Amino acid sequence: MSERQTHKENLRVLLIEDHKIFREGVKLSLKLQDKIVFKIDEAEDAAMAIQLFDCFKYDVILLDINLPDMQGDELAEKLLKKNKEAKIIALSMHDETEKIKQMLQVGVKGYLLKNTGTEELVKAISTVMSDDKFYSNEVALKLIESNYAPTSQNDSLLSKREVEILKLIAKEHTNEEIAEILFLSKRTIDTHRQNMLNKLNVRNTVGLIKYGIDHKII
Repeated sequence: MSERQTHKENLRVLLIEDHKIFREGVKLSLKLQDKIVFKIDEAEDAAMAIQLFDCFKYDVILLDINLPDMQGDELAEKLLKKNKEAKIIALSMHDETEKIKQMLQVGVKGYLLKNTGTEELVKAISTVMSDDKFYSNEVALKLIESNYAPTSQNDSLLSKREVEILKLIAKEHTNEEIAEILFLSKRTIDTHRQNMLNKLNVRNTVGLIKYGIDHKII
């Protein structure tokens, strides 16, 4: 009996990173997961990255923000000038707000810390492939703390009350605390929260916070 074959998405990735050991780790992680088949090209500096970018079409670019011959935001800007549709995810050891802002302002689609796991990396790649943005949880919280919104979007899908609740969620209040602050029952807050998840098609608090950042709510 022949086994039923499962169709997997095939993606070509350009990994721009000057540390070989980190490149090997990323390649191994992506090879071992079973959701997507990746073809990965490597560049150890900006010059090599630009050369490869000019020769091949990449679905996603994973970009270290500190390269020996060029800063990540400068390289991202150059690549996006060549192809404004390029989907770039920044990789960094740093979660300083200014570094995050620099990358987001030039138009990268995501920002991940290098301690991220394989599952989050694959999720980030899948997210930007869907023309959405992805920030690791630590990065999202940094943006909230600085009250920074990287993009301007259409009007929010949320009601005034839901926006009010989302702002309190972003400040790490529990549903019980939000109920007390707004003089509502916990059950009402639970219902609002679930309605927001359903309305925005997100699965958890990080998804809600990301929506709030992208739409300048928080």
